Amino acid sequence: MHIYGVNMHIVAAQSRAGRALLGWSQTALAEAAGVNKRTVMDFESGAREPHLGTLSLVRSALEGAGVEFIGGGAYQGEGGPGVRLKGGV
Repeated sequence: MHIYGVNMHIVAAQSRAGRALLGWSQTALAEAAGVNKRTVMDFESGAREPHLGTLSLVRSALEGAGVEFIGGGAYQGEGGPGVRLKGGV
């Protein structure tokens, strides 16, 4: 999914890593994103790929809490997709 030229798609590993950085459970992420816990569990385990709108909600919840997404190869010198905490968080 692209919004204004920015890739809004995230992968399961980014979701798991983002939660780890924040110390969030799957339940906490589901509540913050306004989605069902089963959706987060299935996405992160690879059981199914949620709708793009759902992925956007998950990403927005993590970003709102201070997680910054690093796109795989979107910037010169990057490896695969990842996450980090925004500066000052």
